[in-house]
Amino acid sequence: MSPHPLWKESRPADMAWKAPAGLSRSERAAEQDAAAGGRTAREVRLGEGRHAHASIALRVLRHGRRIYAYLRWSAGGKTYERYVGEVDRDSRAANLAEAWRVAHQGGLLDIEHPNPSDG
Repeated sequence: MSPHPLWKESRPADMAWKAPAGLSRSERAAEQDAAAGGRTAREVRLGEGRHAHASIALRVLRHGRRIYAYLRWSAGGKTYERYVGEVDRDSRAANLAEAWRVAHQGGLLDIEHPNPSDG
């Protein structure tokens, strides 16, 4: 019997999703900027003329075999997160770029949150 066609044979390589150790904040931002297509491509529109810069987080569950991408941003002192989808490229840079492409195509950067000061 052959394995299920969607079953991944093994855990993804760390280089496909983990950030290199020791990156500075500016290096992490540059990595996200490059993957998104520029700093302005990372802007989440919050409504009422407000915006925030987002990033993509790549995660693999503890015993998982898939890489999941999440869009993250902060507003009003609170961190928000939205599921983007699954990515399966061979490098972290390619997975970040794919996740940004999906986030843009899916309209995930247009957020209408109530004003954080409203409680």
